[in-house]
Amino acid sequence: MEGKKCQCWHRANRLGIFLVLLFTLCFAWYFIHPVEQSMHLASLRLAFWGFDGMNWLSFILGAIQVYVWAYVLTGLWCLTHCCGCGNKCEK
Repeated sequence: MEGKKCQCWHRANRLGIFLVLLFTLCFAWYFIHPVEQSMHLASLRLAFWGFDGMNWLSFILGAIQVYVWAYVLTGLWCLTHCCGCGNKCEK
């Protein structure tokens, strides 16, 4: 990637979709493997704002939040990785 501009924002969408799929798997795992459901639900409540149970509204809120977090994390990566080097990516 020597001499090319940073492509950080082009990766944010793919990372967001990956995290939404991972969240979907985590959400479905509550029903697939019903062990320690109270702990699973408490973890989801801690991780996502507005999450109040295993319903469609909570699923949509969680999916939106993980997608937004992908852009936040990509922005932080781009800031720390490309900052101070003339907006050129390092090896």
